[in-house]
Amino acid sequence: MLQGELIGGADPEISGAAGLSDARAGDLSFITDNSHLEALKLTQASAVIIPPGIDSHLPAIRLSKPYIGFADFLKNFEVSLDRVFPRGIHETAVVHETADVSEAVSIGPYCVIGAGCSMGQGTRLADHVSLGPDVTIGQDCRLYSRVAIRENCQVGSRVVLHAGVCLGTDGFGFLPGPEGLKKIPQVGIVLIEDDVEIGSGSCVDRATTGITRVGQGTKLDNLVQVGHNVKVGSHCVISAHTGIGGSSIIGNGVAIGGSVGIADHVNIGDGAQIAGKSGMFKDVPAGATVFGVPAIDVKESFRLFSAMRKLPELIRKVRRLEGSAGASSQTSSESKNNPGPAGNSARKGDNP
Repeated sequence: MLQGELIGGADPEISGAAGLSDARAGDLSFITDNSHLEALKLTQASAVIIPPGIDSHLPAIRLSKPYIGFADFLKNFEVSLDRVFPRGIHETAVVHETADVSEAVSIGPYCVIGAGCSMGQGTRLADHVSLGPDVTIGQDCRLYSRVAIRENCQVGSRVVLHAGVCLGTDGFGFLPGPEGLKKIPQVGIVLIEDDVEIGSGSCVDRATTGITRVGQGTKLDNLVQVGHNVKVGSHCVISAHTGIGGSSIIGNGVAIGGSVGIADHVNIGDGAQIAGKSGMFKDVPAGATVFGVPAIDVKESFRLFSAMRKLPELIRKVRRLEGSAGASSQTSSESKNNPGPAGNSARKGDNP
């Protein structure tokens, strides 16, 4: 199945998969490098996938990329899509007469499909999915429970939207004035390109005008906020709790860690890497790696953090020096006021 090299003469029956520390008899596990050799000695797995240059006391499959092999093996344990998304249109679903759902595989309980919607071949909807008027969805998509897509938004093919994803909610646009905050109409759309996956609870706001775009192959973690008119490039990875301010542009192949905040109108260049907890207030060049609040080059940031750890000891040293300087100053003052042994200064010409 994995097209690897079998190591050892044993041929155990494999019925499951797990990491080294969690594996039990019947499980296949894996190791990627020498840092896990101790865990390999202790594992209860029946067999392991190993890279070249590492030996195993267990029956093993040798592959150049063990993690990829393990991921391929895990596909055998995925629950059938027909089990998760039963075929057909559930009797409680409400489908507008002008919607084209003829190519969809399944529409689950309590789904609401608005006027003018269309779905491509092989697309599946779980329960309580809501599609506003004129939403288009491509082929072989999966929309899990309580996904909501508002009017006119477009979703490509092979897109996965996990539970609670909202596409096309209003962008956060208000104008302050004497009577309070005036709402700016949000009349644009959201476009999700092919092969995108968006985690549970994430939101992509519709554009004020034009398009908020998430590019081909990009993956968003849970609880990611994409503001109005944002352009996210292709094959990006964006971790949980990240918020992207309106009209920012994220290049291709960008990696963004968890809890990153990106201000409005910031441009992130292709291939840039943003470490978790960073605050982005200015543009980042292509290929850069940044960290901190505000985010700066990662090496410079680490030097600053290293220096900050030394501040308490530095403060103690300064206080000791201040104390010593103060004592020396006091001694010097006393010497000037009392220079002689009995407190009287010797005058020139006095007999010693």
